[in-house]
Amino acid sequence: MSKWTSNANEATRLRLVGAPPPYNDVFHPEFTYPIFGDAETIYGYKGLNVQLSFASGRLTPALSVTYDAKNTLTAAKLDDIEGALSPFLPEQDMVSPDDLSQIAIKDALGSTESFKPHGELVHEYTRAVKNKSKSSIASLFSARSRPSNMTQERKFSIYHATWDTPGFRDWHARLQIMTLFYIEGASYIQNDEEKWEFYTIFERVNTSDGEAFHFVGFTSLYRFWCWPGKIRLRLSQFLVLPPYQRQAHGTELYNTVYDRMLADDDVCELAVEDPSEAFDGLRDSCDLARLSKPQGSVLKAIISQSLKPPVDRQISENLRAKYKMAARQWARMLEIIFLQHLDQTDIESARDYRLQVKKRLYLVNREVLHQLDRVQRLKKLHETFESVLEEYSEMSGVELSSTLLDAPEIQVDVSALELPPMAKRAANAIIEHGEDIEDGEGARKVPRL
Repeated sequence: MSKWTSNANEATRLRLVGAPPPYNDVFHPEFTYPIFGDAETIYGYKGLNVQLSFASGRLTPALSVTYDAKNTLTAAKLDDIEGALSPFLPEQDMVSPDDLSQIAIKDALGSTESFKPHGELVHEYTRAVKNKSKSSIASLFSARSRPSNMTQERKFSIYHATWDTPGFRDWHARLQIMTLFYIEGASYIQNDEEKWEFYTIFERVNTSDGEAFHFVGFTSLYRFWCWPGKIRLRLSQFLVLPPYQRQAHGTELYNTVYDRMLADDDVCELAVEDPSEAFDGLRDSCDLARLSKPQGSVLKAIISQSLKPPVDRQISENLRAKYKMAARQWARMLEIIFLQHLDQTDIESARDYRLQVKKRLYLVNREVLHQLDRVQRLKKLHETFESVLEEYSEMSGVELSSTLLDAPEIQVDVSALELPPMAKRAANAIIEHGEDIEDGEGARKVPRL
């Protein structure tokens, strides 16, 4: 890069003004390409600092752009930083950095005039967090000084809101830029689409005048009509801000959404829109824990042998409908739980499990597999099977045996059969994957061949 070119992610500094330390420390976006272009660079300045601060509860924004030097000798056009950011920030809510500090002071008092979350309180929880700050919250917020590295119990609340919730539309307009910074491929949600609903997390801090609230994270969901007369709930955006990550807030948020979805008789299924790898891991962990509960229906069915490879379609579908889980996520979770209870020394059980998993992988990758000849197809399928099982092993802690991983020899020579080409392809699939092959929904976690 030239000395006049800055990395936009590094130059952009975000801060939650008024949040308890260390959550009021500066943090940086993961993505800035929706704002500054695919290269994520800003040209024309040296020592650039794009400080975008938010009141920690109401998210009122303030922008300050400073630099050590500006290139005034070039004929090239310098990037307009304020102009690039302005379409993504509500103009009517923008304040100066000094005004933002005053807003944060008032909100931190926790009085009746201070910010309060919008919507219905649906869940509360606590976290024991080690205070890593070197000083107290500062005299600015009149908090009593605490020793460094002191463990404290912090309180958090989850709220449910819709566009009809008073004040939520304006608050959400201030939030939206965070989705561009941290969710790849994110776009702004239009508030004229009535079927959206939201869950937000706030830290709740007791003060002498009441309670102060500081934003932690959120998720958005969309309600699709699903025949016959039901709703398929699609989780769209999911974000915990960097200062609050790695404290299981995402787990609390996902499980709260899932529990309320299960209790909603109008909803038949929870789906996820284009999940990131990080969210996939969180979702898998939560779903696996839910299905593995000792007194749960899934574990009871597995222990009783009524649910085992090859899976009885009706029993599996009845259980899936009870848990309202998307079809392919359900299949993957069952495969992991089956692996946890599989006797890998039993050749027949290992074979049944192997064919169960390969059947699903075949269906997901069918179009690609049929571009290969039969030998290549079976080899590639088995390689994918091994990759998936390695992932399952990491998630479950189960060691994999050679009995389970070894590729079986194919005994039937399909090419010798007098069948039309299409029938031969179907026969190939039945030989390797068993009968009763059926279509399912797409899944991100299945490796693409």
